[in-house]
Amino acid sequence: MKTIYILLLFFCNSLQAQAAKLNIRMISRILVISAIALTLLAFEHQPSFSQVTQQWVARYTGPGDAVDYANSLAVDGSGNVYVTGYSIGNVQPDYATVKYNSSGVQQWVERYSEFEYSAEAATSLAVDGSGNVYVTGESNGSGSSFDYATIKYNSSGIQQWVVKYNGPGNSDDRAISLAVDGTGNVYVTGKSTGSGTSFDYATVKYNSSGVQQWVARYNRVGNSDDRTYSLAVDGSGNVYVTGVTGYSGNRDYATIKYNSAGVQQWVARYNGPGNSWDEANSLAVDGSGNVYVTGYSTGSGTSNVIMQQ
Repeated sequence: MKTIYILLLFFCNSLQAQAAKLNIRMISRILVISAIALTLLAFEHQPSFSQVTQQWVARYTGPGDAVDYANSLAVDGSGNVYVTGYSIGNVQPDYATVKYNSSGVQQWVERYSEFEYSAEAATSLAVDGSGNVYVTGESNGSGSSFDYATIKYNSSGIQQWVVKYNGPGNSDDRAISLAVDGTGNVYVTGKSTGSGTSFDYATVKYNSSGVQQWVARYNRVGNSDDRTYSLAVDGSGNVYVTGVTGYSGNRDYATIKYNSAGVQQWVARYNGPGNSWDEANSLAVDGSGNVYVTGYSTGSGTSNVIMQQ
């Protein structure tokens, strides 16, 4: 029996128009995250998908008693559930990462703020086979611009390391997606200001100790605005990223493969029939190295959901 995990975004209890992420696992619950006092629901379904029984609800309200917004969810092999996002602290938003056991009982909460008045927002989370938790997002630290900030926690929620990435533009760098491989290497991608004022793709690999191994940047010819939204790693350590590249009103999917050393192998672009705005937001790779990308694309006057292999 397959189980489908769906991460949905709510704001003020109103469902937004899209499911932010979808992940399929071979167990039997549906998990839904919402925002404003983060709410996590677990459902169990019978062979008929219409027969759904709620198993538990877990809520998290941060110390600011204000907005608590979940952005990413993961489940480990024992059914523990991990959620991360941003949560208003005493003054500004912080990273907030929560672990629940399979019954929905909170095990720990870890918050991250570089200092009292800094602003942080976690965007992506992954868990390795030992229960270590990896979180990435953006932090403005002591400056006025944002940097990637990636954290490793052990299975008890104790912080192991924090690493930051500041791009060559010394301006905004915002991590969007994270993955971890079987040996504990961590991969982060997002959008990073380059030598001009526009964003570039920026993908960073760290080893299990948080030491940076390489950075791979991509700037389409003409210094266009380039933003990655999703990352995947295959069993050989090849890294795949996708997102959007181009100029206002004329943007395309751009999917890139790097080898394990961070050397670009290929770039594949997709321009939809409307020759207008096409934006990829999710990517997966199968065991044979086939890459699948989805997002939205302008057709004949309207935007459509597109799946590309």
